[in-house]
Amino acid sequence: MRRTTYAFLAILFAAVGFASAQQGELANPLIPAKTKPRIYVGPVGGYNKALHSSGFQSVAGDVLCPDFESGTENGYYGGLSVEYLLGSPKDSKSSIIGRVVYNYLPAAYTVPGDRLPSIDPANGEVVESEVQHTATIEYSLLDIEVVYKLNLFESNFGIVVGPTVGIPLSTTLEQRMELIAPLNATFDPTLVPGAKYINDGRAIITRDKGPIDDESAVRIAVKAGVQYEIPIGRLVLVPCAYYNFGITKLSATNNLRVNALQVGVDLRFAL
Repeated sequence: MRRTTYAFLAILFAAVGFASAQQGELANPLIPAKTKPRIYVGPVGGYNKALHSSGFQSVAGDVLCPDFESGTENGYYGGLSVEYLLGSPKDSKSSIIGRVVYNYLPAAYTVPGDRLPSIDPANGEVVESEVQHTATIEYSLLDIEVVYKLNLFESNFGIVVGPTVGIPLSTTLEQRMELIAPLNATFDPTLVPGAKYINDGRAIITRDKGPIDDESAVRIAVKAGVQYEIPIGRLVLVPCAYYNFGITKLSATNNLRVNALQVGVDLRFAL
């Protein structure tokens, strides 16, 4: 994850430096003015607020255990884009934008559990304890996006909408049951036969970290949002915000689907 972040920052700094150099060149009156280009390319990057919905149990097959229904976590995205202006480049207010993007869309679930008997290790007595169930999903994919952009009101403010097709790169799920109170208690080692007890007996791994059951090979989604173009010489800086709505499920068995709120910046260089 750190390597990906460092690489994105390096691309961003290089892009800004290149834009500054271009501005210096365009400020020279001896250089003839260029016609407005039709094609723009550059890096994209930003923040993901992943929104997972699902319906799998904290302990599979145990009717007394609650279901994980919704989870969220912070992620990120980064990649490259190509924009093709429609109509006359000088007067164009619409375009087609293609992107290849790495998306990281994790999730963390927490649901309360029933009060269960546990053990006071100081004297071996049984005590009533408060527990919670947690699940952690790590999900990353390579998305191919094709969106239509339309600037509104003769301004640089635009709306975008279009499909995305994603190929999952890594998907893992881990589930736990944890003691919340009292602080001096530990789980009865016979509570979940065959499970792994950690944190000095205060947590049980009810599902080891591993691939999600029945994972889909493709994620299809629709992406819609807004953007604002800030021209800087032959560079365009584009703050943007999107809602990424998943049409297909990540896993039919777990009734698992992911959407995302995305906020970021595109840097588009004129060719």
